[in-house]
Amino acid sequence: MEKRNLGRTGFAVTTLGYGAMELRHLNEPDAARVLNALLDGGVNYIDTSPDYGVSEDYIGNVIAHRRHEFYLASKCGCNIDSAGQTQEPRHIWNRPQILKNIENSLRRLKTDHLDVWQLHGPKPEELIGGKGGEIIETMIELKQQGKVRAVGISFMNGRQGDELYPDGYGFKYLREFAAWGVFDIMQIVYGGLARKSETLIAQAAEQGIGMVVRGVVKKYHDNYAALFAQAKLNELCTDNESMDGFLIQFALNHPGMSTMIIGTKNPDHLNANIAAASKGKLPDATYTEAKRRLDAIGVTPGK
Repeated sequence: MEKRNLGRTGFAVTTLGYGAMELRHLNEPDAARVLNALLDGGVNYIDTSPDYGVSEDYIGNVIAHRRHEFYLASKCGCNIDSAGQTQEPRHIWNRPQILKNIENSLRRLKTDHLDVWQLHGPKPEELIGGKGGEIIETMIELKQQGKVRAVGISFMNGRQGDELYPDGYGFKYLREFAAWGVFDIMQIVYGGLARKSETLIAQAAEQGIGMVVRGVVKKYHDNYAALFAQAKLNELCTDNESMDGFLIQFALNHPGMSTMIIGTKNPDHLNANIAAASKGKLPDATYTEAKRRLDAIGVTPGK
């Protein structure tokens, strides 16, 4: 599987990463099978969060001994109780909260550092003081201490019914956060059927920001299969390729993308994702034609 530079971090990450939220739906033995299978399959980027129930615990319990094989990303600002359950408000943006998050994450993950530590979905106005406020100062302090190697932000997708769901939050806020000049990576919703941030991703990557994308194959709307058919993308698939496989390859063609994180609790789905990513990007002519067809039905980059 291809590896790409994660922006200026110096990390060489596989183009397919793993989103560990789905682990919360498994028992530990089944989680162990999935986690070991993804590492055995060559995936080297795992993204989790304190918000994801037992996800951090499972990662620590079953693959901490393989820590040298993967880059580990988690998040902060998360308001969870001692049992790992999310409380209201879902996120708290102050120094004590994120310090509690990092210590709990390191303990649960059984590691002495995170490779990537991300703010979990704030809007700029929620971070008092902006780039000079206590949240950013604390992140930089922990980076200097070596508890985290790179800092970033994960843009929310919101919930169905939200005006900006699913990819509007990243599109709205990426430029402002990038202008702060403090984030090494950004995680954003992007895919062939969610293209709003396509141009912004390229611009951020040119600034040296490592771009992690999610939602490549997620059906944010019930009409995704219909959109795929309306654009006649099935005509561009080869060897009975699935819609998900085609969309994975489509995302690989974006030069600004470092890795895409796709979560699954199903080993068969995991193997299919690894196989699709290992095929590499679409032929340039196919990619150009796919974008033309998507443009024609209104699935376009934002302006």
